[in-house]
Amino acid sequence: MSNSDISLYLKENLKYPSLDFNWSDQDNDDFFTFINRHFSNDYLKERENLLEIKQAFKDYFEPVGYILFQIKNFKIKLKVFPYQEEPQNSQDMDRLVDIICENEEFVQYDYNGRSDQILIQNELKDKIFAFVKTLENERMCKKEFIKIAVRKSFELEENDIVMIKTESIFIKLCESVPKREILESEKNTIANRYNGIDEKSLSDFNAEHFSNKNDRIFFIHVAKIFVDKYIVDKKINNNNYEKYAFAYVLAIITQQLIATFDNCEEFFKGLAGYIFRIHFEEVFANVADAILAEVAISNPKVIDFLQYYSLNTVVEGGVKYKVPIIEAQKGLKWNVVSMLSIVKLYIKTRAKYQMIASELTKMEEETIALSKDGLNPVEFNKINMEEIKQLTNELIGLEREMEKYYDSLHLAKDEKEKLDLQEEIALIKKEAQDLRKANKTLSEQTISRVNFNKYLLLEKELNSTSRRLKRENKILEQNEESFSSIKTGLVKALISKKQQI
Repeated sequence: MSNSDISLYLKENLKYPSLDFNWSDQDNDDFFTFINRHFSNDYLKERENLLEIKQAFKDYFEPVGYILFQIKNFKIKLKVFPYQEEPQNSQDMDRLVDIICENEEFVQYDYNGRSDQILIQNELKDKIFAFVKTLENERMCKKEFIKIAVRKSFELEENDIVMIKTESIFIKLCESVPKREILESEKNTIANRYNGIDEKSLSDFNAEHFSNKNDRIFFIHVAKIFVDKYIVDKKINNNNYEKYAFAYVLAIITQQLIATFDNCEEFFKGLAGYIFRIHFEEVFANVADAILAEVAISNPKVIDFLQYYSLNTVVEGGVKYKVPIIEAQKGLKWNVVSMLSIVKLYIKTRAKYQMIASELTKMEEETIALSKDGLNPVEFNKINMEEIKQLTNELIGLEREMEKYYDSLHLAKDEKEKLDLQEEIALIKKEAQDLRKANKTLSEQTISRVNFNKYLLLEKELNSTSRRLKRENKILEQNEESFSSIKTGLVKALISKKQQI
């Protein structure tokens, strides 16, 4: 587990960052439960780890402002403030531009064989970040400060993209991206699907900068924002949902792409359209999952929203319409009442399963840490003790042999015979010394009684936790078909519209 795991937790569990964000007691309890499940017991005792947590929170809120952050005694205090200084006005801007220009050997033009791509390699990125780290100005967005310096250094156009990545800084020259002019008559039509941007450019960008893991996180986040913002907070009615849901989701994807990458609305509008199309079912599968998570806690706004899909027909303006239904493959129709108990049980069990699985992973990591040479303490100590026993027996044999030589030496009359016997005794002493040394090394390598007992206790807990996990998994398996039927039916309903009869 690392800073990236904490960052992932924040993205998946917090509301989207805003200046009026409120860190609740529930947020606090959930966060420290997560830390306790996934990190070692002394993780919060190390100052470096506390700074790592703070950095993850700073990164999360960076798009909207800077934070005052305190973590103490399993309690986080958090307040978000708007940036008060413009990065382009910083007196340190020219120095950072100089650093970039002075290290052109770490700049790769025509990156990946494309004339519209530039890569600032890790060596220069590290120098940039080392310099920025010396600036103690929290009231300025450091990420934006770096992007502006890169733009100045390469004399980029306003719509060119600068992306700060883990190992590099990537530049996309959008002026060079193939783009067709959209006629007024083509707006809001399929011709304007990707904002006029060439699909190949979007496909290449998507392949280069989205991993499967990032895809999953991104679309979970998009779905959560949509459900929180429109169904829970704004309580959108079903009529407006049918009219505007796709546009709302597309707008959220665009906003999240801009927040993730760079403020180039023209390109990311096109990319949003592209990835929304190729991930359409995944997006609404995540929306359905987010809705069902609210059903599991009996959120009245979400339950009201879902009641619509049980109406069968509605009359609007004197016109009768057939309403989409939440229907299983075998023709079974789901309504809020019939799905409620299954959804609650399944999602509660799934959360419990994930919690136990995390506990199990943590225990497995602890048992590995107690192991040696690929062997658990029981196995290692058993082999070690057998080797010690063997060496001890060999020592006893040598000592007996040496006694015989001493007896022979005592009785010997011939000087040559005495010398020969003394040489044999010296060799046996050396061999015995080596065996004692080896024996001592083996004894020192033996896993301590404390760690040995700790392992035995862990193994017992591990077996018990494995049994608990199997029990929860059995409940999931028993309800998997019904939950999947509900979710599949809900996805179909969410992407459908009422039809005039």
